[in-house]
Amino acid sequence: MAVKRSVFWSLEAKDQVDVIKKYVCSHWSEREEKAFLDLLHEFEQLVAQFPKGYQVSSLYPGCRRAVIHPNISVVYRVGRNTIEVVTVYDNRSAKSQ
Repeated sequence: MAVKRSVFWSLEAKDQVDVIKKYVCSHWSEREEKAFLDLLHEFEQLVAQFPKGYQVSSLYPGCRRAVIHPNISVVYRVGRNTIEVVTVYDNRSAKSQ
């Protein structure tokens, strides 16, 4: 059985989550904000147990990329006992190309 690792969020990742939350709140409702936060929580649970379950990132060397929604990706780095979430980004942006 896989060892469950602790998940830590970088400052950049936390900032990006806040930006996305504000955007969702300003364009939709609290229900969509909650759905976004639920996606992040589900990602944390899965990646903690299966850290290599997502594809290797071509944009971020040494990292993996999880597409948690057609519009949102999470980039993370696997450590010995931890997972570090490096950033979160909108797949429609130039960064994802």
